[in-house]
Amino acid sequence: MMKLLLFFIVLISCVGFAQSEINLEAVDEIPLKANRFVGVDHLGSYYYIKNNTLFKTAGTELFQFKDFQLGTPGEVDLLNPLKITLFYPDYQTAVILDNKLNEIHRISFAMQPPFLNIKNATTANDNRLWVFNEDSQQLELYNFRDKINKVLSRPVSESYLSQESDYNYCYVLTETHLRLYNIYGSLLRRIPLENVQKLSLSGESLVVLQDNQLTLFSKQLEQINRIKSPELTIKDLFLSGEFLYIYDGETIHKMKLIKSQN
Repeated sequence: MMKLLLFFIVLISCVGFAQSEINLEAVDEIPLKANRFVGVDHLGSYYYIKNNTLFKTAGTELFQFKDFQLGTPGEVDLLNPLKITLFYPDYQTAVILDNKLNEIHRISFAMQPPFLNIKNATTANDNRLWVFNEDSQQLELYNFRDKINKVLSRPVSESYLSQESDYNYCYVLTETHLRLYNIYGSLLRRIPLENVQKLSLSGESLVVLQDNQLTLFSKQLEQINRIKSPELTIKDLFLSGEFLYIYDGETIHKMKLIKSQN
């Protein structure tokens, strides 16, 4: 009974943090024909995937990386544009790329000690990756230079969906909850969240697409602001500072986040 009461207190407190609605102001439109829009780095370069190839457009320059033997690209982490993490789920392989999409390191998790079976890999700090171990259902940190992994979390009982991370924090999304862990393995917050289609983390904010509704969370998942949904098909999205990039399948819409004045 006490656990149930605590659950409702947490749920009510999350709803209670809801603030005024955030509006989206159109800033720019960039035509793009791609299978998937990945995002934008801090220098304004655009990344996308087409025909299983990762592309980067930087002004008039175009860079690309492809390895068709690894199958379909999964997560592309742009946290550090000098060390981009590209994960291929079919072959349990992460490729670290430089700012011109040249390969600088390759990690075949299932083919080398400690022989990990993972669902995803994203950028952490100090030559480490956040990885979610499919066998143990735990979040881990893997040092790809020393080939050492460290278990961070207790096993997660719900089905894993995706993750978002920066150097010190990792958000693990399951079918029913969103969990926030720090680099030391502490579970900082766990909130109920279902039917999530997309996540994007930038700085102190996390944007969530849930049931076609956009919501902006604070980094600690304490403050919630609903975003006035644009009349756009949201195929992909990417948060960068005060700008939200929405890809509808043909055009990248650059939108500025503006808090409503009460």
